[in-house]
Amino acid sequence: MSADIRTMLPKGAITLAPLAGYSDIAFRRLCRDFGADLTVTEMVSVAGLNYRSKKTNLLLRIAPNEKPSCCQLFGHDPEQFERALSHPEVAAFDIIDVNMGCPVRKVFGHGEGSALMSDPDRAARIVAALKKGDKPVTVKMRLGVSDKSGAADFAKAMEQAGADMLTVHGRTREQLYSGEADWDEIRKIAASVSIPVLGNGDVNADNLKERLDGVYGVAIGRGAVENPQIFSGKRTLTRYEVFLRHLEYGEMYFGERYVTTVLRGFVPFYLKGIPNIKAVRNAAMVCKDKQSLLSVLEGVE
Repeated sequence: MSADIRTMLPKGAITLAPLAGYSDIAFRRLCRDFGADLTVTEMVSVAGLNYRSKKTNLLLRIAPNEKPSCCQLFGHDPEQFERALSHPEVAAFDIIDVNMGCPVRKVFGHGEGSALMSDPDRAARIVAALKKGDKPVTVKMRLGVSDKSGAADFAKAMEQAGADMLTVHGRTREQLYSGEADWDEIRKIAASVSIPVLGNGDVNADNLKERLDGVYGVAIGRGAVENPQIFSGKRTLTRYEVFLRHLEYGEMYFGERYVTTVLRGFVPFYLKGIPNIKAVRNAAMVCKDKQSLLSVLEGVE
């Protein structure tokens, strides 16, 4: 029997949403430093787990301050999800999240991610397969593929299958990340089930308190990439100081190449809202080594 998710996550939880290409171990550790109640890995293919690739194992590392820890899996075969439970890296996590919200074409086209919202029976079998283990199982979903009208029924089906918590992104698959997240619909879904619901979409420091109304907690994606200190409720470090800490963790886990392969991609987000952003951003994006990037960003408040 799995632990009650409510004992792991407090009411009003502020969590980091899984973000492909961003929520690696270095960034998750950084967000935990600033008080994130939960951080979720980038999505990991259950089919890929069979091959035990180095890339997959790198995605499944856990930072020392990730307690509780959560990995996100994606796929379409319930049996592969069940086999994932015995993978040693997956077994090390406290919570397993299932991606039923990714809108990307190559994922959707394989019947995975948000495509599962059109196949609630298969989605329920995936949750039931994971519930054969001893960990809480959560589901990341959207408001539907193109029509929002079935989202509450899908949420209820996931609850009946055994899901311990839902994270609801307030857009349909067709919307991708355009338009505004529909928080009225998120709250309707939260009211329709008895398990905790985290709201996701367009959460920032200015509206965080408002977003917490009517849901168990929130999951922050792009808002956290722009400002990892959002979890602490205040900016105690300059953007440059945050960048330096992120760099320290990135080098620790991935080596110096992390600067140009990953961390450079955070720069436009970190710089959002500062004067002369275009010139600084353009200079940063062509840097090919750590020292040149640091020179461009030094002094950024």
